[in-house]
Amino acid sequence: MDAETAIRLSVKSGRTVLGTRRALHLLRVGSPRVIILAGNTQSEVVERISSLASINQVPIHHYRSNSWDLGQLCGRPHMVTTLTVLEPGDADISILTGAD
Repeated sequence: MDAETAIRLSVKSGRTVLGTRRALHLLRVGSPRVIILAGNTQSEVVERISSLASINQVPIHHYRSNSWDLGQLCGRPHMVTTLTVLEPGDADISILTGAD
């Protein structure tokens, strides 16, 4: 399973949240399984999310393509810069987290 398939399955069968503000909130109060950032995410946003994710030991996956492509992969007709996976559903997220 590749990263795009894992993302698509997570969105379809699991619990995911779109948006940077919601991702930051969840990093403060909850424990997401993985954060996915689009390739063209602003550096300030990447730094804020990375710092909170490292404190909470939440892995970050840097999606290779831009936010339009990530939005399309999520089945949305708009840009998605940040996708938070709470429950992966049928997806094998070890590809996204770097774990074996």
